[in-house]
Amino acid sequence: MSPDERKQLWQQRIESYRSSGESSIKAWCKQNQVGHQSIYKWMKRLELETTETSRTSPQWLTVEVSHPLDEKNSPLIVNIGEFSIEVKEGFNPLLFNEVVQVLKTHVK
Repeated sequence: MSPDERKQLWQQRIESYRSSGESSIKAWCKQNQVGHQSIYKWMKRLELETTETSRTSPQWLTVEVSHPLDEKNSPLIVNIGEFSIEVKEGFNPLLFNEVVQVLKTHVK
């Protein structure tokens, strides 16, 4: 198995655990015959990789304006998958970035 295939396998396993509704990683691992220490290791590895990638290489998103804004203080609506984020004047950019990163990771 190539490193990319192994990484994809673990991404699928982690996503399967997260979408299972099981609150205990150990219980899910036992049911699915997956080593719980391995899933912890891969969760950490993939999280670090995602964090490093987002820090080192900027990613651009396409912005589509569905209708022009008439008012100066109208909010900006950002759509990521089925989620929408309303950004108003004076927003916290760090919090906004964290929310976008979480949505990008979990929305397909």
